[in-house]
Amino acid sequence: MRNLLLKTSAIVVLALSLNSCAKKNTTTTTPGPPSMSATMNGTATTYTGTATSGSNYMTIKGTSANYTLTIYLHTPISTGTVSLGASGGSYAVVQTGAGGYWATNGTTATGSITISSYTSSPNAISATFSFNAAPSSGANMVVTNGSFANLSY
Repeated sequence: MRNLLLKTSAIVVLALSLNSCAKKNTTTTTPGPPSMSATMNGTATTYTGTATSGSNYMTIKGTSANYTLTIYLHTPISTGTVSLGASGGSYAVVQTGAGGYWATNGTTATGSITISSYTSSPNAISATFSFNAAPSSGANMVVTNGSFANLSY
């Protein structure tokens, strides 16, 4: 009986030591490069995008040769769809170097952003968006097919 107990113990110890030496299969997901684009009044535009996290808002900002597009997301942030307009606290602004200014004002100019990914490790956000922004003067700015991916904050 004692001999059987020693053999069983030796097998268990051997099995445990072999298992601890086995190569662990770990996978790390690395997000792709940051990107941002939108169609502005029918013209496809690519932006250099940034994200900045503050106490009340996360600011998503894209700059191109012709436009600065800024989306202010009221915190706390989670995945899902958020309205862009004055009533929800989140809104969007488009500016040009020539002084043009458009914003979602919550009445005649609204839109939405759908946050598909918001992670804290790594700190990154991805979303799609579209909106109709009212001008300081002139015609509305229609923004469609908007998206950004893997913007670090």
